[in-house]
Amino acid sequence: MIAVFKTNVSTDNELNVISPLLNSQFKEIKWNIDLWDSDKILRVDSARDWTKEITELFNSIGLRCINLEIFHSEPF
Repeated sequence: MIAVFKTNVSTDNELNVISPLLNSQFKEIKWNIDLWDSDKILRVDSARDWTKEITELFNSIGLRCINLEIFHSEPF
């Protein structure tokens, strides 16, 4: 599945804070944040739905993350 989130990650410093957290807590996902997009889109590719956990992680460090859509696909 691919989950698409709107975030407020707008600087490299914020990206440097969230990156190691996503990488350590969600080892089985592929993700990226498009800082050039006006909605600072986070895309997550995973075999399972991590929407709640990812949203809570962002909120716990003072960043915003809102799920926009989930696309179901074959696992990567």
